[in-house]
Amino acid sequence: MTFTLSILPELSSVTLLELSATATSSTLNMNVDISALINLEIFKSPGNIGISSLTNDLSNNINLKTINIGNCNIGGIIPDYSNVTTLSTILFNDNSYIGSIPSLSTNSALRDFRVHQNSLTGSIPSLSLNPDLSIFKVHNNSLTGSIPDLSSNTALTNFIAHNNSLTGSIPSLSLNTALEHFVVTGNDLTGSIPDLSSNTALLNFYAQLNSLTGSIPDLSSNTALLNFYAQLNSLTGSIPDLSSNTALTKFEVNDNSLDAFTGSVTSTLLGFKANNNNLSATVVNAILAAFVAAGSSNGFLNVGGNNAAPTGQGLIDAQTLRDRNWSVTVTP
Repeated sequence: MTFTLSILPELSSVTLLELSATATSSTLNMNVDISALINLEIFKSPGNIGISSLTNDLSNNINLKTINIGNCNIGGIIPDYSNVTTLSTILFNDNSYIGSIPSLSTNSALRDFRVHQNSLTGSIPSLSLNPDLSIFKVHNNSLTGSIPDLSSNTALTNFIAHNNSLTGSIPSLSLNTALEHFVVTGNDLTGSIPDLSSNTALLNFYAQLNSLTGSIPDLSSNTALLNFYAQLNSLTGSIPDLSSNTALTKFEVNDNSLDAFTGSVTSTLLGFKANNNNLSATVVNAILAAFVAAGSSNGFLNVGGNNAAPTGQGLIDAQTLRDRNWSVTVTP
């Protein structure tokens, strides 16, 4: 059943409108006309309420600050909100939008932009005129082109763009000192992982399933880091010393061409994968010794596959870890 919800002109002074999902409304499809709400600041309709379309695209609601229509079963093309310079939050995620992401160059107040889980194509627009942008989520679309320059986005905490078809390199992140989550898994990115020494607030770095080359950067400044995933790339060089990463829980760099490790690990690191690299027996032995020295229990460690088999003390260390309830995989 489909019906049109029209807001009367008498309500033009309304500044907040929230359409909440109920057992009844979630089964309906509504065409929503809110053109009369010329002073509207916040429009929310979260949670699969069944909006099939917006009769007006809200671009004339020039006082609008927040629009949240995530998971509302809406399709079509994302409207152009270049006239609405007050917008700080745009949540269009989990719908069926097609076409490209419109320019955001006039939305200088934008802080939260989420269009993930749609069917969007084209490239990520420039973000250089969005200095307050904190959250940017465009994952699970079909976006192409490169990741734009992020040097103006010094407030950025979340950049989530996995499962697209992005190309080019990861831009410098040196000015993104507030960055906490950077996720670009499953694209076609090339080039090296940038210097992360300025990203001291970084919690999660996910760049697996790309075509990255070069070495893994020094991570000693990333003391808040929880997870580092860079597997299934073409990385070379050394696995870095992880002794400063006292919050690190998972580190996965399997299926690359890494060939060295000098350093130690902390007791928090309970998930480590470096299988299918070019690690010699000496390097495999050093990794096993580092985890024994850390003294932790109940983890998993995989240094098997294309790597050399451990020898001597390495075999003893592998068994020591197993005695601590570690799952240990080495080359036979």
